Amino acid sequence: MNEQSEFLKRIEDLTELALDQENVVFKDQLFEIFPEIKDDETRYNIIADYLKEKRIGIDDKIDPDEFLNEDEKNYLKFYLEDLEGLKKYEENELKTLKARAVDGDEEAATIVLNDYLINVVDIAKLYAGQGVFVDDLIGEANIALVESLGNLGALETAEEVDGFFSKICMDTMQDIIAARQDELSEDEKLVKKVNKVAKAAHDLSLFLARKVSVDELSKESGISKTMILKALKVTANKIDGIEIPKEEQSEE
Repeated sequence: MNEQSEFLKRIEDLTELALDQENVVFKDQLFEIFPEIKDDETRYNIIADYLKEKRIGIDDKIDPDEFLNEDEKNYLKFYLEDLEGLKKYEENELKTLKARAVDGDEEAATIVLNDYLINVVDIAKLYAGQGVFVDDLIGEANIALVESLGNLGALETAEEVDGFFSKICMDTMQDIIAARQDELSEDEKLVKKVNKVAKAAHDLSLFLARKVSVDELSKESGISKTMILKALKVTANKIDGIEIPKEEQSEE
């Protein structure tokens, strides 16, 4: 195992340990897995920052509200007030309702889900600050939960219901965040390509003291015509130095 693979394996071990301890690791555990950072403040801070991004605290839990912006805090305030209006059930009542839900009782399943909704908020807080607003996380998770009610019958016991709901929420939120990050990655790639086209067009037009055609720019810069035309389309033909193709002019 090379050095990078070993490091990733130790990170994975540390993350799994934290999950078993309600998203907390203790310093002695951290130094046991990464002994080399005990006397190296820089490397310690790198690991600590990574853990914080994963919502993992060192010695103490991280306050999830720390990752919420003001709009999200206001949204949660009103959302939690709405949840307060839902009927509350005693633990023994809920146990009976969960058993009925597992047996296929649709009304019981809806009641059990409504009682669980407060937990969706707590889970959403764990995923806050990762590119998706908390109201979107909650909204998508709630939709996924409603769609999952028909699968409660696959559970064996009432005790599995909360874990089932939690997994639905976490999987949904992780998928949304991953999709958003993919979108950002594609956007970033496109911006870089547009900037590359714009710079090449500026340099060539400056050298020739005139605007350049798409064919000229492609030939001299090595950038494909397809990419140049795409850059023009994205910027609504606002790249200085490029002579707008006639077919593009007719569309304006």
